[in-house]
Amino acid sequence: MDSVTQFALGASIAGAMLGPRVGAKALLIGGIVGTLPDLDSFIPLSDPIDNITYHRGFSHSVFVQTLVSPLVAFAIGKIVPETWEDKKRLFLTVWIILITHSLLDSLTTYGTQIFWPLNVGPPIALPAIFIIDPVYTLMLLAGMAAIFFGRKTKGKGLRANRVLLAASCAYLTMGLAGNAFVSSRAAASPQFQDMRIHVQPTPFNLLVWQVTGVSDSKMATGLTSLLHDCDIQHVVTADRSGSPIDLETVPDSVKRLEWFTDGFYSYGVENGEQTISDLRIGYYPSYPFSFKIAEVNGSGTVSIPPERIRISYETRAGDIFGLIGETLDGCN
Repeated sequence: MDSVTQFALGASIAGAMLGPRVGAKALLIGGIVGTLPDLDSFIPLSDPIDNITYHRGFSHSVFVQTLVSPLVAFAIGKIVPETWEDKKRLFLTVWIILITHSLLDSLTTYGTQIFWPLNVGPPIALPAIFIIDPVYTLMLLAGMAAIFFGRKTKGKGLRANRVLLAASCAYLTMGLAGNAFVSSRAAASPQFQDMRIHVQPTPFNLLVWQVTGVSDSKMATGLTSLLHDCDIQHVVTADRSGSPIDLETVPDSVKRLEWFTDGFYSYGVENGEQTISDLRIGYYPSYPFSFKIAEVNGSGTVSIPPERIRISYETRAGDIFGLIGETLDGCN
């Protein structure tokens, strides 16, 4: 999830657990702790693919978070002494904030390496919410506001925050139910037979969902709405290559991207350059996480340092938002 949401989630949890003792200061404490795992994004890496695939790694591991929680709690206790009066509650608060950061990320498309360093497969992902969801974020922000502006009536503000925090959890549960429902619909669709299926909500809502299917040689993607009993709509199919063409040596970062996508990728050739695209974000043929990995010239296909292919915001938005509106309107 985005940093604002993770700050708000940490602040809301700290408000619920530490608020009765330290008041509105709990919001800042929880917000800062809630953003700590994402500091890994500031680690400089020279490869643009590694920048993506190593994010949500060690700092999002439940093992690492459990180990560092006492240290973070001790630091908070030194800075805000009144929190140290209940050491167990402070430690539990820090641990829950860190763990829920990773769990929330695992409910998005790209998932989280929550069991790092164990080699248990690709990042854990059960898409129940888009990486930015205004409804979810606003509930958390409203809970923060209730505590901050209700300082003189502390009890009412704390209760309002807890109610809104519970409502945000219910919203995520709705997303999980939506994923299960759409997955069942996609599995029954003849357009996605004999394909591995990936299901995720479309940007900023839980009403319209995107279905992506891959086989050894084909890919398909389409949209469906929870408001209608339609089959998958606006389905686009295309050829898919699961391995590079005439490229003997595949860079380690590219192999890691294959792993990171859990198989939802495709190689291609564009303007004399070989590419690889993550098929989970975007809508055919515009995928924002596409990379040039080789050049085709008179000597054959030669590896190059991966380079991200830039797609304009207008192109990405135009690909999807019009189709979302049509899908909401009803069946074709």
